[in-house]
Amino acid sequence: MNVSRGLLDNRDTAGLNVALSEATCLGLVVDAKAAELRLQLEVLTVPEAGEPADDFRVQLTFTGVSRVAASLRQQNWDDVRPSVLPLRLDGLDESIRSFGGGRLHGWEFIDLDDSGWSLWGELLSFDTRLDDHISAHVLEFSQEEGIDPRELDVRVWFDNIVIHDEQGRQLPLTEFVTGGTRWWDAHAAGDPRASRAGITPPL
Repeated sequence: MNVSRGLLDNRDTAGLNVALSEATCLGLVVDAKAAELRLQLEVLTVPEAGEPADDFRVQLTFTGVSRVAASLRQQNWDDVRPSVLPLRLDGLDESIRSFGGGRLHGWEFIDLDDSGWSLWGELLSFDTRLDDHISAHVLEFSQEEGIDPRELDVRVWFDNIVIHDEQGRQLPLTEFVTGGTRWWDAHAAGDPRASRAGITPPL
């Protein structure tokens, strides 16, 4: 497997955070033996010219995964504290799918600070180490949609990312980031190609 440019740098991280914002999370697969986590997403992207695809799905393969932790919680309006729900690594995909395609809200997912982790890291459903090496990067994302009282937070320690489109073509990191950045620039400019239900139009 070819991995471009080695470990991610700050430019990669900033671009990936933009490209992942408001992506729809469709599921994931963990290959513990290969130390890989494959995350399926529908991302927001537009081409330089022409109409965008109605449904642009990609697979992000996180390599060199050393650890995966998750907190599945439920908190009703009258609960003082959330209840931590049982979950295992091999049930993470099913749990994600149970949210029905929740978006990745926010603007920080790769190498973000520990402010969120310091809160929900004390409420873990599982914390699984795949090996003992210290990974270079972290991914963190959440699932929380509609009136569902549940919330899922996931944190993955990894070394690098390889991206493929739905046809299996490996996407250069710069191409993936550029398409996502272009979508958000078009959205800010009121370009009708970058409109999506549930994402507020620019003022």
